[in-house]
Amino acid sequence: MLEDIIKALRARKDIKDWAVRHVSTQGAQLYSVPTGIEAQRSAGGERYVVEVLRDTLLPDGTPSVGNGTITLLPGNDIGAALDTVTLTAGLVHNPPYTLPGPATFPDVPLADAELQADLPGCLEGIYKRLTACAESYPDVRITASECFGDEETEHLVNSHGFDADQVSTRLHLEAVFLANDGKQEVESFVELNRRRAADLQVERVVSFNAQAALDLLKAGPAPTFEGAVVLRDEALATYMSGDTLTGGVLQRMASGAAKFGQQTTWETGKSIFRSEVTGDPLNIWANRQLPYGNHSNRFDEDGLPAQRLPLVQDNKLAAFSAGQAYATYLNIPATGRFGNVEVAAGYTSAVDLLDIPHVEVVRFSWFNPDIMTGEFATEIRFGYIFDGKRRIPFKGGLLVGNWIDALGAARWSAETGFYGTYQGPTTVQFANLKVAGE
Repeated sequence: MLEDIIKALRARKDIKDWAVRHVSTQGAQLYSVPTGIEAQRSAGGERYVVEVLRDTLLPDGTPSVGNGTITLLPGNDIGAALDTVTLTAGLVHNPPYTLPGPATFPDVPLADAELQADLPGCLEGIYKRLTACAESYPDVRITASECFGDEETEHLVNSHGFDADQVSTRLHLEAVFLANDGKQEVESFVELNRRRAADLQVERVVSFNAQAALDLLKAGPAPTFEGAVVLRDEALATYMSGDTLTGGVLQRMASGAAKFGQQTTWETGKSIFRSEVTGDPLNIWANRQLPYGNHSNRFDEDGLPAQRLPLVQDNKLAAFSAGQAYATYLNIPATGRFGNVEVAAGYTSAVDLLDIPHVEVVRFSWFNPDIMTGEFATEIRFGYIFDGKRRIPFKGGLLVGNWIDALGAARWSAETGFYGTYQGPTTVQFANLKVAGE
């Protein structure tokens, strides 16, 4: 079908440029309940994503370009789909740009050989490890879990001679850990996305969530607090890399789209901070070359090669992340989609960062800062108060502050870790944030 789509696109005179992505997946799913595996399924499919560019004119006669995208499934009417997407593109007026041509791509590890060899068997192995580790916590039980995995092959072809493919794997794990002391019942929920089975770190996940469930039984109300706030591991990854679907402040403020739309105050060569930096120097990369990173690839949807883009260097913005269109509009290099967040290691051990009185936010209900200003007042699902001697669990309350200002007064751990969309220090200590308690 791919060749038929390409043939039909080449035959049309009303299309300036085109690209086709053929995406095929083969996957497996495993569902469990307390008594064992409830169901196992195979899943798969394929689709063809067609993008077209069409020359258009503004009302004053100025040249512009329209774009449209449509997805076809096997057996769909190609001619009708191309009529629809071409009509859509004819109604759009963007500044002119073109699609990228052939390029050299880096060899980025994206596929887990263990998953490729036996995906259903790998999911069963993850389930067995999950339940075996949970046996070490007799007062906690896993009430349900789901584990999905798939292998995806992507083949991209465009009208400028681009023709390349890439293969990747993905894993999704969800589990609910339940604790009950006879008076109340609480749960700790985990959701992880990785490309490689080894990166799920099943033993660490079970230990962390089982202990969290037990501590939630003893959790008191949130304190009213202003001072040092610590984030670690997945909570820190969420803070830095943002929401899985929408990204976060960093992706927005450093994007070519925001720069073109005058929606970011950041300027290359200038500090991203509004006041004096009192914490460690900040160094960040937008990294699509990160091995097995959730947002890594050899090339992105436009066909731009993966980069490890220096984004913030010694507190100053080094570059904007821009796809083909916005790079053309801004007359800057096309770097491609943003990718994963990589942060340079700090100078202080995690133990020392945890040594002073602080509040640690273990899990947010949803960390959703304003991506234009960085302001946030986000609900805390679970955390700890450390008074210098004791670590006291609490739940509820709001963490209040500004995403950018907090980074200007942050100290980062020397220890680093990998969390799917984020690689960098395992621990950060923000000098001064507020917790609004009950």
